[in-house]
Amino acid sequence: MTESDPQHNTRESDEQAVAGFRALQLGFIRLDAIEERAHSLHVQQGSSLAGDRDASSYNPIPDQVQGLLATATDHLRAVQVAVEDSGGKILAMSMFTLLRSAYEAAGTGMWLLQPRSRDDRILLSMQLTWDNRRQVRSVGTALGRHPDSDVGFNRMDARLAEIRETRDGLRGSTVTRVVKVTDRLISIAPLAPDLVFPPLVLWQMASGIAHGNSSMMQNLLELQQVSPYTNGSASFALTTSVGHLVVFYEAALQLVGRLIDQYESRNVSPVLNGRRARQAPAWLIPSTVQACSSTPPLPRTVSVA
Repeated sequence: MTESDPQHNTRESDEQAVAGFRALQLGFIRLDAIEERAHSLHVQQGSSLAGDRDASSYNPIPDQVQGLLATATDHLRAVQVAVEDSGGKILAMSMFTLLRSAYEAAGTGMWLLQPRSRDDRILLSMQLTWDNRRQVRSVGTALGRHPDSDVGFNRMDARLAEIRETRDGLRGSTVTRVVKVTDRLISIAPLAPDLVFPPLVLWQMASGIAHGNSSMMQNLLELQQVSPYTNGSASFALTTSVGHLVVFYEAALQLVGRLIDQYESRNVSPVLNGRRARQAPAWLIPSTVQACSSTPPLPRTVSVA
């Protein structure tokens, strides 16, 4: 930033902060409803999910998705704990670490359920299972253990191969190359067309802040000049506005809600009590804020009645 820039302070007003806190509190209430839905999920006999589970009993798809839901909601709950237990403080960078994890977990769950083919869903599930367990083996190797001594990994690898051999469409397939997180988020974008930003962009912005990317922070966080210009440059404090946090938080809530919708749409039994079951209607989270401008406002502790 130079002296020629028109604005050296993008801090949000107290009125904007109060409105942001109220919107954030509504988001926490919606999280309660999301968690209640997630906790009530079970596999309906005769549903597509039941077929996925029965076709691959090792770390089956419904279990993986419920684990990813728990991961996403846990990180979103941590945002609430951080805000409320601190008396309303908005931490500049760490909030985006939590949101990044929520985007990634919800997006991965949507990616698992996205393919129309059961074989494709099972293969993605196996690739994710294999790579997750590989990471555990890598930790052991880094600590000095020989990879071949990891009998748990070898047992998992053999079991996945055995299951693949039982399905004509999976014989000869490999599980050793998992799809990257970025590609997963690109693939699910059509499933969440009304997000304020595409899933990948949300994840990239949150990742940039979480990883200390100064360029990303200067473009997304609030700036407040703290020293005069000297030789064309000055120092600025970077903070996160309440309104800006709400935009990113609500996007995460929407992704988690869409994941639950996907789960429920694949969890419908063809026949229920002698009548054809109806798919549950899509669950929509009402938006309480507009998309933030390219230069967002700034946070502080504000008491809200």
